[in-house]
Amino acid sequence: MIFLAAALFLVSASAPAQQNAGEILDGVIAQYESVHDYQVQISATINMKGLSVPPMNATMYFRKPDKVQLKSDGFAMLPRDAVGFNPAMFNKNDYDLVMQGSERIRSVECVKVKMLAKSDTLRLQRAMIYVDSKRSLIMRMDFDPGTGSSATADFTYERVDGKYSLPSRIDIEMDSPMHMQRPGQKSTSADKSKGGKARITMKYHGYMVNKGIPDSVFEANDAAAAPHGRN
Repeated sequence: MIFLAAALFLVSASAPAQQNAGEILDGVIAQYESVHDYQVQISATINMKGLSVPPMNATMYFRKPDKVQLKSDGFAMLPRDAVGFNPAMFNKNDYDLVMQGSERIRSVECVKVKMLAKSDTLRLQRAMIYVDSKRSLIMRMDFDPGTGSSATADFTYERVDGKYSLPSRIDIEMDSPMHMQRPGQKSTSADKSKGGKARITMKYHGYMVNKGIPDSVFEANDAAAAPHGRN
C-alpha cells in the first residue's frame, strides 16, 4: 500500500496541470494581442450544388477590436466571422465554457472547448473550437452563422514578419441556404431544392500588419450598423 501510494504521488506530481477552458481561450486571444490591424488579399472559390460562382478576390481590412471591411461585392455571401476571423470576439465573460475532451485535427492534438452565449444579443451564439494546445491556435471551429444553418471552418496558418501567426487558408463547409445567391444572379433548377453543402476555400496572402488603417475604410460598415427606425 505504501509503495502504491508513493507511485500514485509521483505520477500525479509529474503530470502537467490541466488547463481549464478559460485559460485555453486566454491563450488563443494572447496570440493576437500584438496584432492591432492588418490588410490582406483574399482569393476564394465556392463549390455549391446548383449555383455557379466564379472565383472571387477581395481585400480585407481588420482593426481592433472588431472592425472588418471587405472590398468586394461577392464576399457579402460569406460568413463574416470566418472571413474576418478574430479570436478577440470570444470574450470568455460572454460565454459559458465547457471542456469537451480532445481530438486530432490533421495530426495535431487539440483540446475542444464548447462555447455557449450567455445573452441572445451576441452575434455568435454557440461554437466548438479545437485548439492546438502547444501553439494556442484554433485549428477548427464548428459554429452557427445564423438562419439555423451550421458551418465548420478549418484553419491553416503562416508566420508573418516572423512573429504573427495568421491564417493562410480557411476551408469552410456549411449548409447552403438560398440567400447565399449573389444579387442579380439567376437561380438554376437545382437551387429550388433545399439542403446540400457549400464548400468554400479562402487563401490569404500579402499581409500588411500594424501599418495603420484610416477610419474612412470602415465608414460603410459603420453606416450599415447604425440603428434605423422600427415600424
